[in-house]
This record gives sequence, C-alpha cells and structure tokens, in this order.
Amino acid sequence: MKQEEISDLIKEKLRKFPIFNETHKIGVKKIDEEKLWIGYRTADENPRSTTRFDLNIIGNTCYILWIELAKEHKGKDLGKSLFKIIEDFAKDYGCNKVRLTPSGQTISGKSRLEYMKSLGYHEVGIEVEKNLS
Repeated sequence: MKQEEISDLIKEKLRKFPIFNETHKIGVKKIDEEKLWIGYRTADENPRSTTRFDLNIIGNTCYILWIELAKEHKGKDLGKSLFKIIEDFAKDYGCNKVRLTPSGQTISGKSRLEYMKSLGYHEVGIEVEKNLS
C-alpha cells in the first residue's frame, strides 16, 4: 500500500471520530516494507489542547506510541472512540494485534491498565495487547 492510500484509509476511519475535521494533520511515513509511522494531530499550537496519536506498524502489529485527548474532550468517551478507530484502521491495514504500554491514570481515576483491560486488552509483560482477528 502506498503512503497516499494509507493516509486515505486512516482519514476514512477518522471521519467517524466526532471531533475530526479535514484540516487536522495526518502524517504517514513508510520507513521500509515492514515499518510504518502514522501521526494524527488536531492542532500544532498548544500540545495541551491537541488530540493526537502516534502509531508504529511493524510487521503485523500496530504499536500505539502516544495517544492523548485534548483537556476539553476528556471524560466524554472519546478515548474509546479513538481506540476503536485505531483498531479498525490497524485491522484493515492487515495487522492482527494492537499493543501499547499503559501508564498513568484516566480522568476518572482508573489506572490506564484497568482502562485498557476494560477495552478488551490483556497484559503481555509490561505492555497490553488486543487481538484483532
């Protein structure tokens, strides 16, 4: 798949995200045949008011390197929506699992690990993983 096709695929998925706007920034960089980076940002000016994520796809695994909702969007279930969009994209791209290292807490006070388990992820060492097949 070419970078432009990948960009179109992630944009198609992001259109289901309630706060998505066509002016938001999407970056795609093919590192080699087995490695891909994808980034999404709602704004560049102030990181605290930006909803964003960074992904690496290596082989058949999508790694969520960073995911964050802007302060004004927290606590509204938009995080669940964003995870679902990433999972749908990863599956359509050909990945069979999504992984990340959970840290910190949610706005409700749950640990990120508890939150990820509630979304169907399971522990694999210090990471959590969700099978997409």
